[in-house]
Amino acid sequence: MKRLTLFMAALICLATSALAQIAENQTLSTTLWKQGIATCAHYTAHARGFAKKIDEIKAKYPQGYTLDDLNEVYSNQGRKWEKIYNEFKDEEGKNGSISDLKELVTPQIWKLVEPEFQAFITDHPEAAQEVPAQPQDANAEGNDKDAEQQQAEGENAPAVASDGSSCGLTCPADLPLWLGILGSLLGLCALLTALSNRGKIKEMRRTFARELDRTNANLQEFSTDAADQMKALSIRLTGKAIRNNEPLDIAQADEEPEDAVKEELMEEVEPVAAAPVDENEPQQEEEGEVMNLFMSKPDDNDDFTRVSDTFEPGNSIYVLTTFDGQHGTFEVIDKPEVHRFALMMPAENLIRACSGNAIQIPSGSRIITDRAGEAEFIDGRWHVVVKAIIHYEG
Repeated sequence: MKRLTLFMAALICLATSALAQIAENQTLSTTLWKQGIATCAHYTAHARGFAKKIDEIKAKYPQGYTLDDLNEVYSNQGRKWEKIYNEFKDEEGKNGSISDLKELVTPQIWKLVEPEFQAFITDHPEAAQEVPAQPQDANAEGNDKDAEQQQAEGENAPAVASDGSSCGLTCPADLPLWLGILGSLLGLCALLTALSNRGKIKEMRRTFARELDRTNANLQEFSTDAADQMKALSIRLTGKAIRNNEPLDIAQADEEPEDAVKEELMEEVEPVAAAPVDENEPQQEEEGEVMNLFMSKPDDNDDFTRVSDTFEPGNSIYVLTTFDGQHGTFEVIDKPEVHRFALMMPAENLIRACSGNAIQIPSGSRIITDRAGEAEFIDGRWHVVVKAIIHYEG
């Protein structure tokens, strides 16, 4: 679609250039030719540094001006104006086209003359509809009567252009100009359409990129939860956690549950002698002692690196609660100083023990634990089995 629009714009520009070329080669009427000569002379005087502003000349001659009108204004300039006047006065009686006017001045001066002259044509359409005057030869002076007779006979005849084609009032000289303006407007519309489509494509790309980032974040969160579940399953099956780059022994995992099941079945089958119960002795249930441990950040193996019985400012980030010293749940300590310390480097302090939506980019000053994490005491270290789920507030 974009290429088609640009191609149409190029065709319109070519057609506009062709119409402009036809307009330049068309013979001008006497009024337009004199106005063009006067405009060229005026801007030539500007180039030599003594002409008045064009607005002052237009105010003095609102219906257009000729070379003789300029002569009345600049007659006090002496030889400076006399040379310009004589140069263009010789051309005033020849008549011609826009191309002929263009050859009378330098390219720099024509850049100033052209818009002024085209504006005069637009403001005075009656001048463009005049029949171009035919140049008279010096040898034709003896045939004035015949010319007058032919002119009388041809008053009611349609005007004939210099190239022999019938023109008349239905074919104004500024028609190519209007067609060129229309072509330029169409080209501008095509360009604006192409730019609008380009903006829509950019917006679609940005929307797609946002959706892709959101999908990647959800997949990453799902992958993290799946890895936590695999670690928990590995601990329950093998009795130890999976370390980094350590493959899970499937065969061992398949064998050990069967042995464990067999032992449980044997224990159920063996008779157990019931101990005598003394009704007078009160029964007591054994309950484990609740213990709170304060942890620092986990290492690369998801083991908490520093464990203390008391809170240590600048080190303690998590509090772990355990009843048996082997299994426990942990969460982020709910203290402002802990939150400030943890959010200084969330990638090191939080990501190995916590999961959540975009936790690597803090969006608040407070850390809220939505679900506590799980840890087990393995080989003398508290190991993260299931990550805690957190979010930011404030």
